Amino acid sequence: MSLHALVLFVIWALIVLWIVYAPLAELIFHVFHVGTIYAGNELTREVALTFDDGPNPAYTPELLDLLDEYGAQAVFFVVGEHAERYPKLLRAIHERGHIIGSHTSHHYNAWFVSPFRMRKEVRDTQQTIESLIGEPVRFFRPPWGRFNIFLPAILRQASQIPVLWSFAGYDWKKGDQAERIALTIAKKVHNGSIILLHDNSGESSAPANTLRALRAILPRLKEIGFALNANPVLHAKEARVQRKGLQKRPLQRLIHPIWSAWEALFNHLYHVHPMTRIFRMSTTPWHFGPRFVENSLPSESTANHGASYVAAASELLVDDGVQMVEVHLQNLALQELVKIDSPEKMAVRSLRELRASLRDLAKTMVYDDRYRFSQGFFGITVMHRGVEKLGFHVEEIDDTLGNRWVSLILFTIMVINHPQGLKRLRTGLGDMRPKLVWMDRQTLLERYLDEDVPEKIPSVEQIIRNT
Repeated sequence: MSLHALVLFVIWALIVLWIVYAPLAELIFHVFHVGTIYAGNELTREVALTFDDGPNPAYTPELLDLLDEYGAQAVFFVVGEHAERYPKLLRAIHERGHIIGSHTSHHYNAWFVSPFRMRKEVRDTQQTIESLIGEPVRFFRPPWGRFNIFLPAILRQASQIPVLWSFAGYDWKKGDQAERIALTIAKKVHNGSIILLHDNSGESSAPANTLRALRAILPRLKEIGFALNANPVLHAKEARVQRKGLQKRPLQRLIHPIWSAWEALFNHLYHVHPMTRIFRMSTTPWHFGPRFVENSLPSESTANHGASYVAAASELLVDDGVQMVEVHLQNLALQELVKIDSPEKMAVRSLRELRASLRDLAKTMVYDDRYRFSQGFFGITVMHRGVEKLGFHVEEIDDTLGNRWVSLILFTIMVINHPQGLKRLRTGLGDMRPKLVWMDRQTLLERYLDEDVPEKIPSVEQIIRNT
């Protein structure tokens, strides 16, 4: 082999080794989340605020006061050298009830440091934090979310869990970014969100933008009904196990991971967010024809649209093209319900959880900018028996190609999640025909909102511009 060929071989070998060491590890641990956590329980209305790169003497105290004001518990991933420099500030974070995690000693990128250096970074930061607060460090966030192939093993030795995020605020950029940060949170927040923010680093004014954004968004998150605590991080391992499902049949265990991946892609493409224990939500135009007040006369088009009406006083509830909330059942909640042995107990619990979710849905449709201009909500479901008593309209759906596809999806969900699998479809199939269920906004708020609707509700954008 010539010297030139040998040099090329060595170069290519180094490139391949580095790809395995860094980008491949990134794909495994960050993109596919093998062994990492990035979200909490999608069935609980809880949100975790996390702050990286601190503590910072100029901004962290103000941030702590703001979190206290709204009763929020956060997770701070601190840099070891900053913790050593500001020990009183680190203790203040701990004494105010927040969780402290490691973010390495010097904020090195795991792609470009040796495993020996990475191990020292993890251990040194762990020793620094534990010596200052007297408690073990349980959580670790890699700078920039970067992994190398050895980092998970290093963290296992340190008894630390790698924590990523559901979405980032990108709050490290220069300029006046407060409005963009607040709107990012408002558009993406959902049950179990782990939100990445910073109380240090980036541009010099960046933490000030974060504080201003939080002053606008925190009260709105509380109005919507989110609890601001560390549970999405503290209990993320249990939530991850729950997301894998509890299917007993071999076919169900085979299909469930594939279906979960498809559902995650669907949620991403169509902006479907888990917002209550029972419902995932998105917005879409209504396309089932006009609906009028309930006490009006039945129309001649009843055969085409189920229980549609011609209003005696021409009071239109919902018309084609108006924005509506489309709800999708939380499959994890469905799994829990169908595993209840007693039909009576399952019915009672289902009714209780549905009513609680309708109350949460009402608050969301009043205060959440994504949904508050919707004229009502609807869904196509096989679980519709008795819901008329809760204020729902239940209608047959037309036999179209699109509705047949929706029916197939619903039956697939039942097969995957029900303990009896296909057997459930063979028994009582007539009771499981998919139907359209819907409720107009006025009915929802009158029945399930526990407070008066404010006359004026500013958007998050208006709030941030007025602060």
